[in-house]
Amino acid sequence: MPVLMAKGQRVPLNRADGRPLNLMRMGIGWRSAPCSGSLGPYWRGRLGTFALLYGHGRFLDALFAENPTHPDTSVEHIAGPVAENIAGEGDNESFVARLSRLPPHADRIVFAVTSFDGSTFGTVRSAHCRLVDESLGNELARYVLPAHGPHTALIMAEVTRASGAWTMAALGEPAACTTFADLLQAAEV
Repeated sequence: MPVLMAKGQRVPLNRADGRPLNLMRMGIGWRSAPCSGSLGPYWRGRLGTFALLYGHGRFLDALFAENPTHPDTSVEHIAGPVAENIAGEGDNESFVARLSRLPPHADRIVFAVTSFDGSTFGTVRSAHCRLVDESLGNELARYVLPAHGPHTALIMAEVTRASGAWTMAALGEPAACTTFADLLQAAEV
């Protein structure tokens, strides 16, 4: 049974047997309100996901649809629905991270959903991110939050390394981002 997280809550990145998690998936999804017109309930907005990699407070790399894989293959973006989640709705996009492959100085990955074209979360009912033990397919933690509002980005969650151990924190911070620089500034929560 996954941990249902609240905003600000942290959980260790451990497998069900207590061993440290190495191969993880961060699934990210959102549910749009039904739209009228020919697209009807299938319209999901023009939103995309980002994984922002940091080391000692400095930005290192961004992974997203147009830049899907970190050079050392430690983090990879997966576009499109990739898995069914426990609520019966799939993730819109996800990231797979091989934590042992990350450079030793890399200590933070921030996960965000944003739109740089001005599309807001005005039609988005809810959003979620979920931590999955990718080697077994077990969901370990889930953070569900209301997403509706005039903002153009949501800083969903982060995973951080301290003293060799990784943790996930539920952030859920709305932001106004029309450029990548705006997103980097918002991710410094």
